[in-house]
Amino acid sequence: MLKGTVIRIKDLTGAQMKSMYLIMTKYFDNIIESAFYDDLSRKEDAVLLCDENGIIHGFTSLAIFPQDESTQLIFSGDTIIEKEHWGKSDLHSIWLKNALAHAGKFNGKTYWLLLSKGIRTYKFLPTFFNEFYPHVDTDTPNEIQKIVDRFAREQFGDKYQNGVWVAGKDFLKEDFAVIREEQLKNKTVAFFLEKNPDYKRGNELVCITELSVDNLNRAGRKILGV
Repeated sequence: MLKGTVIRIKDLTGAQMKSMYLIMTKYFDNIIESAFYDDLSRKEDAVLLCDENGIIHGFTSLAIFPQDESTQLIFSGDTIIEKEHWGKSDLHSIWLKNALAHAGKFNGKTYWLLLSKGIRTYKFLPTFFNEFYPHVDTDTPNEIQKIVDRFAREQFGDKYQNGVWVAGKDFLKEDFAVIREEQLKNKTVAFFLEKNPDYKRGNELVCITELSVDNLNRAGRKILGV
């Protein structure tokens, strides 16, 4: 079982960042090392997943974008766990606890902006949250869509198209991008492909959910122990 630890980005060592980069190269093509470090430097926190010897086998990160007095966005960066450790870490609970702690310091609503480059990332939303968008069964409310569009246009400019960041950078290696035929029968998987048909090229579906305990479903509350 990997143990997750929250660490400030400014406190990461060069060796830790190098390890994070090397893990990314196992699963993504077209990773530019300098761009990876630059993107990481723009985040506030990282969650490192380490074994008993302190070796990093996965990570994620978090940035905060205040929008106005009543709204802030939490943006998660590159997220990866080495395949042999899938399902064997406390990443979800550690990340959620840290994100909710940031939300608790803000006197307004906090939303999580999640970029979904693959179905495994997108399925995090229905697994742990009641309301999230885009959603296969619910239209995105206008006020929520405005929040998404404003942020995405500021961050991605004209590469934000129809709810997708046409990133044109790194993309999943073929072995990890394939969606099996039996998966296509799942309406959530089919919906993701409808919204982000060119995910194999590195395009990322821009998703949003409110970060609050009230918006967590039973599974989300369980991993938090509430």
